[in-house]
Amino acid sequence: MAVGYFADVVFSTSDKKILSFRDFKLSASSSWGEHKRNGKKPEWEFLGANAEKVSFTIILDANFGINPRKEIEKLTGYVESGIICPLVIGGQRVGGRWRVTALSSAWGHIMNDGKLVKASASITLEEYE
Repeated sequence: MAVGYFADVVFSTSDKKILSFRDFKLSASSSWGEHKRNGKKPEWEFLGANAEKVSFTIILDANFGINPRKEIEKLTGYVESGIICPLVIGGQRVGGRWRVTALSSAWGHIMNDGKLVKASASITLEEYE
């Protein structure tokens, strides 16, 4: 069953393959301008919303039908190419379109032949529009 997707990474769970994420965080903020006033407290002006940010960790486990190294290379390509795509979770878009601003991978288990069996990838997306 598909949980969601970003670009061609499809988050899904089935009896043959599991590609999921954890620690999903969505943050929103705004910008304010401070106008200093002589002898008075400052006055604040709302300047607008900042780009939203999303971060989550993807679980990559060969025991669940995933090639961790291939997935990490694909995600690295997103960072280096500047890809911009929608993020869909549960059949609904999250915000507008997103760009990948950071990727960090942890190689958890490597076999004696050098094959990466288990890893995680922490990814940060920032709203593009």
